[in-house]
Amino acid sequence: MLREELLRLQKREVELVRVKTKIKDLEREKSEIAVRLESLVKKIESARAKLKEKENSITDIKNFIKHKEAVVEELKKKKEEATTREEFKRILRAIAKEEDEVIKARQRLTKLEIEAEALADAHAKVLNQFQPEVELLKEKLLEVEGEIKLVEKKSCRLKEEIDRIKSLVPEEELERFEQLKDKFSGLVFADITSGSCEGCGMTYSSAEFKEILRKLQPGRTKCPYCGRFIYIKVRESAVTGEG
Repeated sequence: MLREELLRLQKREVELVRVKTKIKDLEREKSEIAVRLESLVKKIESARAKLKEKENSITDIKNFIKHKEAVVEELKKKKEEATTREEFKRILRAIAKEEDEVIKARQRLTKLEIEAEALADAHAKVLNQFQPEVELLKEKLLEVEGEIKLVEKKSCRLKEEIDRIKSLVPEEELERFEQLKDKFSGLVFADITSGSCEGCGMTYSSAEFKEILRKLQPGRTKCPYCGRFIYIKVRESAVTGEG
């Protein structure tokens, strides 16, 4: 005869298996969300980085132009102070060289500003396209993480209850229960409330089912087909065991 506690133990162990499966499913969902989120963030970041790089180039070339213009102004002052024809010509050539660099830099600046404008448009399009989904994924990620925490707490409670139930059952009976679990693929007790055995799937005839219910005894009755200990949900204490 098996103790009623062992039926409760089986139910909690089965529930724990389901909870662990749920955690795995949620972790997989979390991983999929995180991968998608990272992909979208990278696309947005890539567009932003390209724009930022172009803006930095524009800043650099503006600083270069400003520096060159300052050099030209300084050279012009020196030109006015030149004491020889040779020095005067040398300064003129230097001014011409610096001004030529300024012209080329301004042409480069114009091109960079056009490119930056195009990149700004591209960045805006990427934001409009992906940012809403990014926000939804972030919310979903938080939801899944919250659900994982709740399910993990449930898992802890089940483990504690399983340990508590085991503490109420003698060790030799637990060993026997574990042996029976191996024999019956983990399902020692089978529910027959629906008229068929939860363990082997055999459906009882009406007369057979009535006879089984009439003889159903806590800790004794077995399924006549698979040998599992049977019970009905309305009488969960009606577990079965070896007589």
